[in-house]
Amino acid sequence: MNTISSFIAILALAGSLALSPLAAPGGNVRISVENGNLIIQGDSRDNNIIVTEGNITGRAGTTINGERRIFPPEGVTGDIVINMRGGDDFVRVELPGTNFAVQHDLEINMGAGDDILELLQVRVPEETRIDTAGGHDIIFIDGVLGVNDYIRSEFTGKFRVETRSGEDLLEFHHTIFSGEVDVNLGSGVDGACSTEDSEFLMPDQAVFNGGPPNEAPGDGFVAPSTQFPNIINFENFPDDCSFLGGRF
Repeated sequence: MNTISSFIAILALAGSLALSPLAAPGGNVRISVENGNLIIQGDSRDNNIIVTEGNITGRAGTTINGERRIFPPEGVTGDIVINMRGGDDFVRVELPGTNFAVQHDLEINMGAGDDILELLQVRVPEETRIDTAGGHDIIFIDGVLGVNDYIRSEFTGKFRVETRSGEDLLEFHHTIFSGEVDVNLGSGVDGACSTEDSEFLMPDQAVFNGGPPNEAPGDGFVAPSTQFPNIINFENFPDDCSFLGGRF
């Protein structure tokens, strides 16, 4: 190939690259409404998103339907379903139930990877199902400070968590659990932490399972009282929530 032909080929390649969409560093999360359900679908990259009643926003290079942020779509009358797939993902959901709310169930599947899920001032009228899959994962649940006091997160129906393999942490503050609670932290050195500002209206139906036995320090459970009769497969009972996923 002569010099002129090579130059033309380079220009053609550059032009094709300029016209081709480049993948965002943090991937692209697709938002759609299917049969009344809000579907939030991640990709294999490290997605970072915040879902509020005003916006669904991407951070750290993540785009939402190719944009920096979008408004919550219309026509959501059913469940909110979040599937993040692979990657080390971060998801924050803050839906107090005013302008845009969880109508029925909240289902979150974080996919494989080291993930962080934050639920802040979330109100779920029916079931909550969370699955973090494999990886070292953190689930943090809290209220939001209002004018005089915290506005608590509230889970009215069954609340279910499964973290599977990895060193995982479930921590909750300023939260009301009105119904049955079923937490299975799977294999690995894990931690569950409840504080005195959280309330379980049916503590006899709250089950916390640390998973298969572990060597020291073992799975850790923190609670302000002995109100939970169904604490299974925990080897350690620290005094505070600095016990992160079994790691001091």
